[in-house]
Amino acid sequence: MENGYQVRALTQGDAEQIARWRYPAPYDFYDSAPADASRELLAATAAYYADPLHAYFAVDDETGSFLGFGCFGVEAQVSGYDYSEQDALDIGFGMCPDRVGGGLGNAFLSAILSHGLAAHRPRLLRATIATFNERSAHTFRRAGFVRIATFRRRITRPTDFGVYTRAA
Repeated sequence: MENGYQVRALTQGDAEQIARWRYPAPYDFYDSAPADASRELLAATAAYYADPLHAYFAVDDETGSFLGFGCFGVEAQVSGYDYSEQDALDIGFGMCPDRVGGGLGNAFLSAILSHGLAAHRPRLLRATIATFNERSAHTFRRAGFVRIATFRRRITRPTDFGVYTRAA
């Protein structure tokens, strides 16, 4: 537990809730078809029990309310970048759209980083962030991450991504 935030296994209910999340533009880039998202997240939930270090997980706030999710490893990577150049723990997350912008990002990321550091003991942490997502980039920079590369990938539309790292 970090800052009162709790990391736990993702449940079916969490996955179904995430699949219904809708963000305002330009963050709607992160929206997915509910059936696809729910199926993928449920598969990741099963993976959590098989290998909790490389799967999606839930993060609850200090009141025990579901705040969002995190992931490590390949689940946090975006194809189009050569991640093999460094031995790093890749980190990704998503926060409930209704809670974004409420000043929770730093504590949310801190809980995820603490979980990753304790579980993996990496020497380097890495995050890949869409360059338009200045809120997320700002949160990672405040946590000591520095952008080391940029690349373009077409997912739903051509998008530039920044790769950020920080010593563990």
